Amino acid sequence: MMKKICFLIIAACMVLSACSNKTNNIKFSEFDFEYVPVSEITDTYSKTFNLEYDHFTIRDSVRISDVSSVSRTSYKPSDGFLFNEEQNLVDYMNGSSVDLDKVVIGKDEMGEYHQLNANNDYPYFTDYDGGSIVWIKDEDAEAFFLTNENITVKRYYCCNTFDDEKYKLKDCEMSISEAIEKSAEFSEGLRKFGYPQMSPFEIRVEKINDTYAFRIDMMQQDNGVPLRAANSGFEGRESSINDVFTGRLSKINANPVGYTVLINSESGIGCFRNNENVFCKYEKENIDKVITPYSALRYIDDNLSDNSNYEVDYIGLENKIYWVDPETGVYSSTPMWTVSLYNPTEEKLYYALVDCETGDFSFYSQSSGNINL
Repeated sequence: MMKKICFLIIAACMVLSACSNKTNNIKFSEFDFEYVPVSEITDTYSKTFNLEYDHFTIRDSVRISDVSSVSRTSYKPSDGFLFNEEQNLVDYMNGSSVDLDKVVIGKDEMGEYHQLNANNDYPYFTDYDGGSIVWIKDEDAEAFFLTNENITVKRYYCCNTFDDEKYKLKDCEMSISEAIEKSAEFSEGLRKFGYPQMSPFEIRVEKINDTYAFRIDMMQQDNGVPLRAANSGFEGRESSINDVFTGRLSKINANPVGYTVLINSESGIGCFRNNENVFCKYEKENIDKVITPYSALRYIDDNLSDNSNYEVDYIGLENKIYWVDPETGVYSSTPMWTVSLYNPTEEKLYYALVDCETGDFSFYSQSSGNINL
């Protein structure tokens, strides 16, 4: 199911270099990781920020979320959480009753779908093969939500600090905090349809002509640890049965587990897209000790090429969920220190991942284009 998710096709890459594609730029050096009990992770944050690194600097705005527990956890998707409630879900987003029988079957570059109001009457929604749903309120919202151009001008992680700027939407001015509040209110409304508690995770400010919009990722979390899907593009890897990250990934997909909303007007949610399944815990085994974040950063620093120069704008512990058993539908997860790296020369974003137990290390590319971050 998750391999067919649209909109978030991420070109993944293990080789990170500001100026070269040679694989020997990443040497995967031997490293003596430092471990602490999970209860002491927060105490190590100050050292993380006080250390000096050779190939990147950490922005002043970066904060690391407190973590109360870390676990190896397996999950199952919540069966029918979306489509069993489809009628009520669409009515809720629309603010009034919608006749789901008035649909057309069509096909475009995004795959098979059925669509309400296909003659450009709004609102409409589409169901994509694989379980994704998109609901779009009006033409202005669609211009932001379905554009293929990179229109992001600012990008913030909600765990970090940032100036609460106001932006001109199509019918008002709205601050970042006001947009986050609207997304949280919307999230509470979706809980009656089977969604767990979702938290605003990342917010992007986007611009078309002189109008702005806020695109906000709402993510499922487990004791403060975000869940992110990492299941596709494993071609050519050598992996063990227990850990998909063994053998160094050449490609990974990392969609946020939850959904994305767009706010482009005073009325609130203009678009909704379900990104990945909602998950329920299946089995859980707590981890007592983990690699410290500063040790993970030193290891990342040690494995970057000599001519690298990045800016770190996010550090967090995340559970990477990936598919394990096609017969039972059980997914496993690996807790990893996740670091976002921005290359100002390329105007390109990367992520570096370090397994918080084993130190297994991966890179992938997030996006490129005209990004002012």
